[in-house]
Amino acid sequence: MKLRPQVIWQLPAAFAAGFFLSCSNDIEEINALTGDRDYPVQTVYDGTFHYTQNGKLSNTLKAGVLERYETEESRVEVTDGLELIIFDSLGQEEATLTAVEGTFRENENKLIARRNVVLRNTKGESLHTEELIWAQDSDRVYTDKHVKITTEEAVIHGKGLVTDSRFTQREIKEVTGTLYIDDPIENDTTNVTKKQP
Repeated sequence: MKLRPQVIWQLPAAFAAGFFLSCSNDIEEINALTGDRDYPVQTVYDGTFHYTQNGKLSNTLKAGVLERYETEESRVEVTDGLELIIFDSLGQEEATLTAVEGTFRENENKLIARRNVVLRNTKGESLHTEELIWAQDSDRVYTDKHVKITTEEAVIHGKGLVTDSRFTQREIKEVTGTLYIDDPIENDTTNVTKKQP
């Protein structure tokens, strides 16, 4: 038996039509799988990033996992640890900020460090808290969470703090515990705001 050319041509055409018609993506099915979640456009593991201002190194970020999201509110999410080294205009290290995770809101030029946050300056003074916000435009660093400040002279606890990125001048709000001061310390730049009854 001989196959006619017409039948030979119809079999591949029917197969191709069936293949293309059966492979369709329904937008509702896709949305059900992906939901409203936005996905990062860039992911970097164990990355080191150097940032400059006017051609001079201003800070270095070391990130365990960095994910960049390009949405209306662009942001960078850092997980698995972060270390931010802050430099002065001469390139000398002034302070170090470490945390488990953080978010940099690009439109606001604001870093929000979370979980086991520690800010240390070159004098060896340290700030411990669970969340710290750094507004880079104003160089204002603040939190409304519990804080523990350790200096050579004292350990101070409070709720809320405002300082700069170098942790040189600070205002502690709602001081808790006892603070002993023997003599006024020269060049002490700590302002204490007492809790009002």
